[in-house]
Amino acid sequence: MDKKIQWLHGRTQLADCLQDMAEQLRKGGFPFGLQSIGVPENLEARLSLKVKKHGASCKIEWRLPALEDREPTVDPRQEGLLPSNFKQLKKELARAFRALKQAVSAGAMPESALLDEFEKLSRAFTVHAEPQWDRAAREYLGHMENLIRSARDGHREAVVHEIQDLQTRMVNCHRDYK
Repeated sequence: MDKKIQWLHGRTQLADCLQDMAEQLRKGGFPFGLQSIGVPENLEARLSLKVKKHGASCKIEWRLPALEDREPTVDPRQEGLLPSNFKQLKKELARAFRALKQAVSAGAMPESALLDEFEKLSRAFTVHAEPQWDRAAREYLGHMENLIRSARDGHREAVVHEIQDLQTRMVNCHRDYK
């Protein structure tokens, strides 16, 4: 598995990101995009600084045992009856989203069970996100969380707005990443 995430941060945002990583490492995990990778108590680590003519680069590197030697992280598919493959997961998520849209277009608020299912499927979907989807996946989760909060609080206009935002996000995602 070779994955890289690159982003442009200010000094404060980078410090916050490193602090979040440090907190997760203390708990035995390492956040990478929307995934978490288990980290054993003992590991080999290296910090390097290279100063060159036009700038400097700082690297923090650590080595972990092979994946099969580590404790697995929680797989959302094991937390309930979720589809085991990405294609089926996308179909189930699309079905749940259609059901949400139908309920709202009929003038009703989505039922709690449907909201729970949509949230579980959405979170499982983002676990499958490729590194280049990371920003879009976070944006999607933000809209999903707003939708669920608005529905539970009974704010119909906000629910309609978030459904439209999710629809737009989906269309843009398919255009950008297919």
